[in-house]
Amino acid sequence: MNFIILSEEDAIGDGRYRLTDHRAEHIRSILKLGYEDHVLVGLVDGPHGKAFIQKIDDDEVILECEQLWLEGHPIPEVTLICALPRPQILKRVLYVSAMMGVRALHLVRANRVEKSFFESRMLEPENYRPHLLEGLAQGKLTRLPQIEVHDRFRVFFEDTWPKLEQAGSSNIVKVLANPETTSTLHDLCTRPYDRIAIAVGPEGGWVPFEVELIEKAGFRSCSLGRWTLRVEFAVTAVLSQLELVRVDGRGE
Repeated sequence: MNFIILSEEDAIGDGRYRLTDHRAEHIRSILKLGYEDHVLVGLVDGPHGKAFIQKIDDDEVILECEQLWLEGHPIPEVTLICALPRPQILKRVLYVSAMMGVRALHLVRANRVEKSFFESRMLEPENYRPHLLEGLAQGKLTRLPQIEVHDRFRVFFEDTWPKLEQAGSSNIVKVLANPETTSTLHDLCTRPYDRIAIAVGPEGGWVPFEVELIEKAGFRSCSLGRWTLRVEFAVTAVLSQLELVRVDGRGE
């Protein structure tokens, strides 16, 4: 935990926040901080900066924020479209998405996604939110990704996605993670852009019909390497490669 994430539920007024959960224990036992020490904090969907410990004991930690700055918008804005994985894998996808600055995560049905996955309690906001917050704390970010679930594959790519695409900047790159190509993310990002959408398939991969429909929506296939990756590793790999492309100046 590189960051203590604070929410409005923690607020007790005058810029002070009361912690009684694992965050308080982390401050006491892992960071080993004490009275008037400083700690890095971030407010959910708000600024980040420093707070000092106003009170600390075995029951609670009270922080007072003193220096906060608004988080800059990640460039480019990242939308991740991911075939819904099994619940344990989904936890990791949520964590990585928040940690690496994904703006929106769309979980979609695919041919090789079990129907039972859509009945998982992990899709309830109160159950997936903790994994997002943990990811934010690790990545030193504050903006929660928007999570949406779509149980009809064709409807998403033929109807929902075009509307989502039109709602933002037209300067967008659309990428389909596909091991059946030799093109790389670097090959596809040949011009500056401010939005990127990335589609990652299920454990068994997209079926040909799905690849055809996604490509019809304007997505271009790229390889993440010569390995066969599990979903959470594919997500990590493509977001890491995207950061290298951004640093190279193509996402500015």
